[in-house]
Amino acid sequence: MPELNSKLRKEYTELFDTCKIKTAKMNAVDDIIRKMVTNKNKYDAVNIELNIPWYFIAVIHNMESSLNFKTHLHNGDPLSARTTHVPKGRPVSGKPPFSWTESANDALKMKKLDKWTDWSIAGILFKLEIYNGLGYRNNHPEVLSPYLWSFSNHYTKGKYVSDGKWDSNAVSQQCGAATLLRRMQDQNIIAISDVVVSPVASNTKLTDNTYPGRIIKKGDKDEITVLLIQKQLNNKGCGPIDEDGDFGPQTYRAVRLFQARFTDQIGNPLKIDGEVGTHTWQALFNKDSVPQVHEAKSKLLDEVLKIAAKEEGIREVPEGSNWGPKVKEYLNSVDIDFPAFWCAAFVYWCFENASDKIGKKNPVYKTAGVLDHWNNADCKVISRNDAVNDPELIEPGSIFIISTGGGAGHTGIVESVHGGYLTTIEGNTNEAGSRNGIGVFRRERKINDINKGYLIYR
Repeated sequence: MPELNSKLRKEYTELFDTCKIKTAKMNAVDDIIRKMVTNKNKYDAVNIELNIPWYFIAVIHNMESSLNFKTHLHNGDPLSARTTHVPKGRPVSGKPPFSWTESANDALKMKKLDKWTDWSIAGILFKLEIYNGLGYRNNHPEVLSPYLWSFSNHYTKGKYVSDGKWDSNAVSQQCGAATLLRRMQDQNIIAISDVVVSPVASNTKLTDNTYPGRIIKKGDKDEITVLLIQKQLNNKGCGPIDEDGDFGPQTYRAVRLFQARFTDQIGNPLKIDGEVGTHTWQALFNKDSVPQVHEAKSKLLDEVLKIAAKEEGIREVPEGSNWGPKVKEYLNSVDIDFPAFWCAAFVYWCFENASDKIGKKNPVYKTAGVLDHWNNADCKVISRNDAVNDPELIEPGSIFIISTGGGAGHTGIVESVHGGYLTTIEGNTNEAGSRNGIGVFRRERKINDINKGYLIYR
């Protein structure tokens, strides 16, 4: 059995690149492709289970069974019984009649194609040629296998007319598998890349797309996670890049291209930095791939959130005055009896009322100063960088702290965490997120916009 070495890889790639469908055969080729595309859902059913490209399965189905779903993929024998021709007696398990999917799974597993991971042009053509046998390559190298190249400029005549019987003047009347793939690629039905897959891929089943709890960037040593990213970048059309588990310049450029083309979960542009954090990860995979946290972990924080939610809609009287009946109540809770910035007072007031309700002393440091609170808090502290790397560290009921410069800041209460975003309840803000707004609002904020961190009281 030959290996897919660099010489053979180059041969397959060059042949595919120079493949031209014969004009007289174009209509026949297109007719076959229309039938394959029509039945893509059936090939996808096998693809999902075995992780083999649907179009690879489709061209084998055409070569072995003429696209007949009533016959075995192994060799075209009827599904009503086990195969009687080579390979004989397949499938070994189960009882006839077999479904086409059962037969297809058995045929592909028998050839160990479910273990193959190199679905580059060369990898596909290598496996297609082996599927049919290497008689042409070994015994008649002057003729490129019609199983691959019939109906193209790479094949004229010469074929095996039966097992082991060669006829140099016989001409194949069946369209070659590579010819079909070339036409499908030309029509943009498929996009086969020149991806090279490393050994790490062959032993790894990549099914868990959960965010790993840190930013993945150039030089990352976690081959499995990097490989998962590389596969998805290729799937999203931001390749071709090698699927080798190495986050090098090639993967870095592909990540930047993805970030330029796609948006985050709520439609905002991604930061183009070549790093895969929560927003880029979620855009690559899905909204549930980054942790969603909606429930408080303590009785105190649960009560804080209930109280804060009831305050949504409170406004200053008059607006812009940092005063009013309710704002005065917030400020009085931190011993201030005059108009002042009140976001930190609102947080303290919520915790004060929640503590009273459950019969506990308020653990929050009493102050109207945001950074004063940050510097003197006696509780669990989550840094900005730790939160960006792992959003699960942020709990509902956490207090976020933002520094706005010059010793000033803004604060509020985290209601929930979803991907790279927070839902918050904040006082002294507005819909735009001002640090000196007109009321209590529920807002959406990016986790990486919280530049100081989070305080978690119990």
